[in-house]
Amino acid sequence: MGSGERITAAVALVDQNNIVKVINLLSPEILSVLYRSQGGNANSLIGIVADSFKSFLKSSRKIDDWNPPVSGFFALPLRDFVGQSAEDVMDQVAGLHSSLYKAKPPQAVGRTPSHSDHEIMDRVRDAARNKIGLRADDIFTPNGIIEVRDNGRVHHLNIPVKTADKVGSIISAWFSTPQTIEKHFLKAQSDLDVASERGKYSRGMFISFPSGVQGQKNRIGIENQIDDIYWRLQRVGCFLEVRETPEALADEIIGWAS
Repeated sequence: MGSGERITAAVALVDQNNIVKVINLLSPEILSVLYRSQGGNANSLIGIVADSFKSFLKSSRKIDDWNPPVSGFFALPLRDFVGQSAEDVMDQVAGLHSSLYKAKPPQAVGRTPSHSDHEIMDRVRDAARNKIGLRADDIFTPNGIIEVRDNGRVHHLNIPVKTADKVGSIISAWFSTPQTIEKHFLKAQSDLDVASERGKYSRGMFISFPSGVQGQKNRIGIENQIDDIYWRLQRVGCFLEVRETPEALADEIIGWAS
C-alpha cells in the first residue's frame, strides 16, 4: 500500500460446492490507524480488489491468471483446510495470516466536557435555592455580577456571591486544558481583589471540579492546576473549596456565607 510492506488484506474461501466467500481482514478503523487520512481510500481499494478476486474465483480459473484491478496486490495459491464450518475455516486462515485480524484500534482519549463559569454558577445557585429557598438570594448576586463605580465610571465584576462582609467567586474546572482553568482563575482572582475593597470583605473562591472523568485527557494536569491554585490562595488568605457537584458546592457556599 505504498510502504513496501506486505499486509494480508483479505481471505478467500471456495467450498466443495464452489461457493465463494471473501472477507476483509482490515477494518476501516484499523486502516485509519495505519494510513491516517488515507485510511478511507485504502478501505475502498481493498473492497475493489476483494470483489474482483471473488468474481475471478467463481470462474474456476487458475490463481496465476488473476489480474488485480489495483497494482500492489497479489494472491497466494489456494490450500486445503478442514473445519467445522466455512466460518471456522476462514477464522483459522485469517488468524494464521493476519496479525491485525480482529484487532481493535486504540481507544481515543476522552476530553473533559466543557461547562462555563456562568453555567456552573446557575446550577449552584439553583441547588442553593432548593436547599434554603429565597434566603439564597441574600447570598447570590443577580446575574452573578456586581457594579463598582469609580470616578464617574461603572465597572462590572463577576462576583456571584456577596454578603455583608464576604465576596465569593465560582469558577469551572470543566475545561480540556489546565491553561484554560488558569485563565479563568486569574480573572476571578482579579475580580475578587477589587471587590474585597482592600480587605473590607473576606474573599472566597469555589471551584467545580469535573466528576466521573477518570482517564480523560489532561486529567493529571487539571488536578495539578487545582493544587497550585489552592497553594496560591492559601498564601494570600483567600478561602477555597473544591467540589464535584453543584449541591456540594452550594452547601459549602451557604456554610461559608452564614
